[in-house]
Amino acid sequence: MKAIISTAFLLLLSSCVQSANIVGYWGASPGGNPSTLDQLNTAVGKGYNVIIYAFFDVDANGNLNQDPGSATPPAKNSISGANGIKYLASLFGGQNGQAPSLTMSADSWAQAMYNNFVTLHNSVGFDGIDIDLENAWGGTPNDVICGLRTFFKLMHTNGFVVSMAPQTTALDPEVSVYQPGSWNSYVPLIDSSIINYVDILAVQLYNNAVPFNDPVAYANSLNKGFTIGGCPTGCTIATTCQIMVPNNVTTFGYPAGPGAAPSGCPGLSGGCPYGSALSTLYNGSPELQSTGGVMTWSVEWDEVNGWEFVSAATQISWS
Repeated sequence: MKAIISTAFLLLLSSCVQSANIVGYWGASPGGNPSTLDQLNTAVGKGYNVIIYAFFDVDANGNLNQDPGSATPPAKNSISGANGIKYLASLFGGQNGQAPSLTMSADSWAQAMYNNFVTLHNSVGFDGIDIDLENAWGGTPNDVICGLRTFFKLMHTNGFVVSMAPQTTALDPEVSVYQPGSWNSYVPLIDSSIINYVDILAVQLYNNAVPFNDPVAYANSLNKGFTIGGCPTGCTIATTCQIMVPNNVTTFGYPAGPGAAPSGCPGLSGGCPYGSALSTLYNGSPELQSTGGVMTWSVEWDEVNGWEFVSAATQISWS
């Protein structure tokens, strides 16, 4: 009887442990490396459990249009092993992250985006969305920020996944103020009044310097919390944004190989942790092991580099 109880307890305990997200972007044929369904099937078979299709463009009417440079997104049910993955649509990345100028209210735009996403969900099988609004070419208008916050709530409360992939400059605790289009530009989409509607925060630890030059210190700062001044007011955002990201939401991103991120990972000792260096980094850090997973740009680059990223990610002992 004791053995039976112990086994049942262990089964119950294991069912409560959330597996880490191993996230890969796919669909944009980056670097001229073709995006194919066979490649995607292989990636899922090797351990990716979140596939983010890149990209859909978003216009002022809330339409979600396949980016002209992207492969046609396959239906989820055509992907081998699709029942075990989250399949997300990344928005804005193909339009250089630039937000549209709205011609309607923020709430109306959010509702239109949601309605158009539901159409995509019904036809393609997407489980949610990812926001890749890098906005380095200009500040995101306040009405777009407010619209995205409403959109997140519509998505999350209806059972869909919400992900974001800010650059490190867009979420940097070393800088104490919000600057549209530059420092901490994602903060109004991450503050304490909206973070519970966000499932994955896949910060790109490449092409821009890693805060504190240390992913462990960065993860600790996100989890322990900090404040950013000068946030836009309106849509329930206070002038001072409070940032406190749960560990299981934080999912740091790394390039799958040297060609994937020409600028590398500035500030990281030894550069980007390619291949086994990634699993070594994480297995040596309880703080990183407690985060929500890892992300890469991209599945195509991972194939080019012999699937080093996903092989390493599946060797991490997540807590």
